[in-house]
Amino acid sequence: MDVEAQLTLSQNGKLFANPMRIALLKAIQQTGSISQGAKLAGISYKAAHDAVKDMNSRAEAPLIDSEKGGKGGGGASLTRHGLRMVQMYELLETIQTMGLQALNDENVPLHSLLGIMSRMSLQTSARNQLFGTITDIQPHSLHDLVTISLDDQQTLTASITRGSTRRLKLDIGKDVVALIKGPAVSVTTQPLPSEKGFINQLKGVVESVSTDENATEVVIKISDNDAVYALMDHEAKAPATIKTGMTAYASFSPAQVIVATLT
Repeated sequence: MDVEAQLTLSQNGKLFANPMRIALLKAIQQTGSISQGAKLAGISYKAAHDAVKDMNSRAEAPLIDSEKGGKGGGGASLTRHGLRMVQMYELLETIQTMGLQALNDENVPLHSLLGIMSRMSLQTSARNQLFGTITDIQPHSLHDLVTISLDDQQTLTASITRGSTRRLKLDIGKDVVALIKGPAVSVTTQPLPSEKGFINQLKGVVESVSTDENATEVVIKISDNDAVYALMDHEAKAPATIKTGMTAYASFSPAQVIVATLT
């Protein structure tokens, strides 16, 4: 379904900002003039003047700093507050666009902004980013063991400091993204004994195996939405028995998991 939306900001039920007014603010900043900004934005000088006067009078701080000079003269520019208003509006537009795009993707969780971001826009240096929900937090000395349930009900465990648990305001039911670098992941064809420290073992199907002169990359599809990437150098290369289409386990230490969330 193709859905379009125009972002409008209101104050006490009265229009404060909409696409036309934001376009005017950008045009004023670009041209250094209300009159030239009005032309660039495709509106009359009177409409631009009235919009500037209205926004300046109602905002916590003026959005436009102007010098008198008549209809054809004088200079104008956005104040710091005006620049932040434009940035905030563009940020809201980005979030709104992601939400509309997510509507047509059944794999994107609409109940969580973090879930939308992790599926559609979040980019990190860690190859693996897995969205899930905290189901348990166990305190262990200076560290906490945080259990994260993934979309397909597989779970992984992260070991993070008690201070990080508090700073991130982690609690049961909170949405998080688990980040794991590829070299931290090993691949086996059978589950390893958990009592020996192999806590995280995500079961899936080998999607691809790629090898070059330096390393081997194995991609394990663990659900319809997620895959785990393992990158092993020649000293820790994947077993020769690992083939595309077979069942395998992606294993990694809880200490190798970085937890990200929106606080």
